Amino acid sequence: MTYPLYRTGTIAVVDGVAHPVSYAAGDNYVHFPQVRDARPAPFPRQELAGPVPVEMCERVFSVQVYATYRDHRVMVDAAYENGTARVLDAEWDHEWATINGFVQENSYEYYKTVDMRDLRDYAERQNDLLFTRWRAARFARPVEGITPHGGWPNGQAAVVSGRPRSGVLETEGGRVAEVSTRAEYLGSSCEVAGITLDGSVGVHYLGSDFERAEADGFRPGPDGRWSKTVHIFDLARYHEVHRDLLFDQWRESRDSLAR
Repeated sequence: MTYPLYRTGTIAVVDGVAHPVSYAAGDNYVHFPQVRDARPAPFPRQELAGPVPVEMCERVFSVQVYATYRDHRVMVDAAYENGTARVLDAEWDHEWATINGFVQENSYEYYKTVDMRDLRDYAERQNDLLFTRWRAARFARPVEGITPHGGWPNGQAAVVSGRPRSGVLETEGGRVAEVSTRAEYLGSSCEVAGITLDGSVGVHYLGSDFERAEADGFRPGPDGRWSKTVHIFDLARYHEVHRDLLFDQWRESRDSLAR
């Protein structure tokens, strides 16, 4: 059987329960599947059918699943009931992909069907589809000449209305994950350490080009991490990375059944 917690697409969380939905960025509604009269409603709450105001949702996000396969990063495009998965080489290394049995399907896309037990570091990238809406409702745009000064967890996490999230969390559907919040700043991937009410955001640089980091205003801290305080309107592609702590357990149980 396939990994039972595999999912992809767009998800809305209502009352702690995740539901597949469709959603267009900036829309005021998420769209739940229509309830058919010929069969019981699939939702415990009857109002969760058709268009539902986003205000009813705790979170709305799109999911992409990533893992490592033979020490390379891959995106898990699909998972099948026989325990295999269709994966895409996410490092765009066509030579490695070809040597390892991937088949080119488009100009830069190489796919392979693999045993899910051969995957490691299984994680969901959850793109926060309500972030720009949430940001616009709570923060004023930066004023030229005023430098942001907050955004760091000084003994207590700097969190505004549940963002950012970090640490080991139990989430909907019985998931247990190590969560970190990330975004892009000036095109660089960063970890979001904290957000304060004035719109200041503490970020850690996640790249390896430290000359570029220095040029962009990051400075190394006592812990060796390059960090900076930026404004929340300077962030793009805000998302959470959920490293699935149950996947290895499932994979090992599959291995024991196979022996």
